[in-house]
Amino acid sequence: MPFLAQRTVPISTQDLLSWTFDNPPYDLDKPIYLDCHDPSISFSSRQSKTAIRKIAAGLQNEGLQRGETVCIHSFNDVHYPLLVLGIIAAGGVFTGTNPGYTTYELAHHLKASDTKIIIAEPEILGAIEKAAKAIGVQDPRIFVFDNAHNSGKIPAGYRSWRSLLDHGETDWPRFDDLQTTQNTTAMLLFSSGTSGLPKPAIATHYNLVAQQTLVFEHPPVPYERRRIMSLPVFHAASAPNCHISPLRGGYPTYIMRRFEVEKFLRSIEEFSITEWIMVPPQVVAIINSPLGNRYSWDSVEQIQIGAAPLDKKPQARFKALVSKDIPVTQGWGMSETCCIGVRFPYPEKDETGSIGRWIDNIDVKIIDEDGNDITGYDVLGEVCVRGPTVSPGYFGEQEATKNSWKADGWFHTGDIMYCDSKTRLWYIVDRRKELIKVRAFQVAPPEIEGVLLTHPAITDAAVIGVYGPDNTELPRAYVVRAPSSEGQALTEDAVKKLVEESLAKYKWLAGGVVFTDSIPKTASGKILKRLLREQASRELKGKL
Repeated sequence: MPFLAQRTVPISTQDLLSWTFDNPPYDLDKPIYLDCHDPSISFSSRQSKTAIRKIAAGLQNEGLQRGETVCIHSFNDVHYPLLVLGIIAAGGVFTGTNPGYTTYELAHHLKASDTKIIIAEPEILGAIEKAAKAIGVQDPRIFVFDNAHNSGKIPAGYRSWRSLLDHGETDWPRFDDLQTTQNTTAMLLFSSGTSGLPKPAIATHYNLVAQQTLVFEHPPVPYERRRIMSLPVFHAASAPNCHISPLRGGYPTYIMRRFEVEKFLRSIEEFSITEWIMVPPQVVAIINSPLGNRYSWDSVEQIQIGAAPLDKKPQARFKALVSKDIPVTQGWGMSETCCIGVRFPYPEKDETGSIGRWIDNIDVKIIDEDGNDITGYDVLGEVCVRGPTVSPGYFGEQEATKNSWKADGWFHTGDIMYCDSKTRLWYIVDRRKELIKVRAFQVAPPEIEGVLLTHPAITDAAVIGVYGPDNTELPRAYVVRAPSSEGQALTEDAVKKLVEESLAKYKWLAGGVVFTDSIPKTASGKILKRLLREQASRELKGKL
């Protein structure tokens, strides 16, 4: 019998932008988005609304139709959220790419999302330009994102995104009914799978409204939310928190271009930051830095850690660094749950390594390997969820959607968890899916394996995750050489170079390459990665 939601909170059926701007509970001229590096560059609600309406008019002038996708290829920037909301206001769909992606990865992302228009920073224009041409997106549909950090750098033959602001203003499509809000896509947040390349998870207007309502508005907190945004804002772990939450709630949000320990810590003190979400590698970087005690933590009210598991020992070390007795807790979420699904509501604290409690309105059940409902306390199994924050499926991926979303409405997460009978706290134990989490980014082994098998000297390959000295998961490849002179001459460096030329840095084989005579498999051909993990554990004792 499933664990049904203990409390149900009403969710608005308005479109995302009307819900955000119609009745703001704060001063419309208060700065909301601020550049962390130069706070004089800022946008209030009033300024943001005008910019969003102008961007929408410009995109429509470019011929963007309802439901079509616009991709932003950029590092973090104070203008980024305005572009996202301008895309949605035009009736379009936002998707964002990792600025470290290669042409190969970008081509897949653009094709899978059916991108029609691209907005890219000039410094990283080359790879996405090549990827766009490969799938038929022509140059006039690529705008240069000359922002606060690269103003004026417009390559010859391209237009600035600012030219979108020259076509007046337009209102966004307004609606206020459940069917429309549940079926109107606002974002495509890519999530890695185990059967191929990353897949675009649909985030509807309803999903995003529910995420903000259930995570940040119920229950309310007794302090002013003042945030710093250091995580990549294309990522599902930060996209709703950055692009939706600030203008809805009136939360001043300082946007960092990328995470840097000293700038991050100094900004907390300088801007009186009260809360933020971070990932385990950031925690490790701070506790290993001599700068941790140099700046004040006095303004901080709570810190949430997510996107990848963090052992309770570094969590405790980080908590000790924060002088105030505040919640420093972990949470859980996925692209398919529109970010946060489990967390500790303020002011609850934890030192056990738990991920917390499910947010309101979410039903949960635990199943065994055969799909049977085995829900109960202290029972280990795969978690399935349903509720208003759960994506309706993958865009353009009917088979993948069918595999993960069942007819009864349950999304199968692939994560193995249990709920403690005494505390009712949830703990994540393992991932049924074979994803590798590298610095909070999801890596699908089949993607790396696919690249390896393009080499003529490789006849078989398997990729697993191993843990480095800082408890970061790293991809490790097991490779079978071809029975030829070319195969026998194949080196570890050559295998690594192959991957490095095709994939983003966090997908590189930092966990090593091992040559083997065969890959262990079942009779049906499924790789026995459990055996490879056991082998890796023996091999790496005392080395990593």
